[in-house]
Amino acid sequence: MIDPPRRLRRAILLNDLPLVRRIVHNNPLYLRNPDFSDKSNTSLHLAARHGFTAIAEFLIEAGHEAEVVSRNNDWETPLMLAAMAGKEDMGVVLAKRFPECISWQNKAGLDALMLSCASGSGTLHLIPTLLNLSPPSLHARDTTGNTALHHASASGELKALRMLLQYGANPLAQNAHSWTPVHYSATPAAEAYFKTLIVEFEKIKVEGARQKSERERQRNAGVRLVTSEEGIQGGGERNRARDDAAIAGLPAPGMEWSPVERRRAMTPTEGRNVDWRFALDGARPRAGSGG
Repeated sequence: MIDPPRRLRRAILLNDLPLVRRIVHNNPLYLRNPDFSDKSNTSLHLAARHGFTAIAEFLIEAGHEAEVVSRNNDWETPLMLAAMAGKEDMGVVLAKRFPECISWQNKAGLDALMLSCASGSGTLHLIPTLLNLSPPSLHARDTTGNTALHHASASGELKALRMLLQYGANPLAQNAHSWTPVHYSATPAAEAYFKTLIVEFEKIKVEGARQKSERERQRNAGVRLVTSEEGIQGGGERNRARDDAAIAGLPAPGMEWSPVERRRAMTPTEGRNVDWRFALDGARPRAGSGG
């Protein structure tokens, strides 16, 4: 009779979800079921590598990763195996379920994004998902200083190149040997295409910066003081200022007024028979000298 661990692995390889359910139900202790002859890959590693999404979701719901995300002897997660095998749908499911493991690296320092770019099969959904859930992965480096852009260039994955540049990858990043991603171009044609992409995105970046600066300049130019001579032209602003002043209990803009206007403080000669001096310009009278 075949032992439960082997039967479970066979059921996963056959993509037989009902059989996997039955084996796990009868043998819950074998849920993770690491295979020591295969880098200690667990049941989820096996399902991820072959892209069996329904089985992977069942294993997760059954508590496969309840305590910690599985890693094999090479420190690879199921997400990494899915990325290497080009199982894009499986990779998206695992990335959304366990976003904290996107930035994890294996023994060679490669994370899920680097592996996906090297395989070239995640440009439709997986690479955008990884970048959106873990933006720092765009600038992560492996043990030799290579970025995801280095791996995409070395693998000749032109779609991955364009996507990484769109997300802001640095085409001039140097690894530990002072080589840039362009130096790792798989073919002369790929190198020419890569350089064209760099020029194209640099132009877009410069144009975007120019437009932003222009919008900022126009915004700053629109904020200025309105003088009395411009009052007629700026009637809308003046009316708004008058309304604001009325709400605050202040006189309307443009009216002569002082903080003591309301209380009308008594002058030293008020109520006495003294000569008043009137201002010629129509201003209110001022008390004479007490001398």
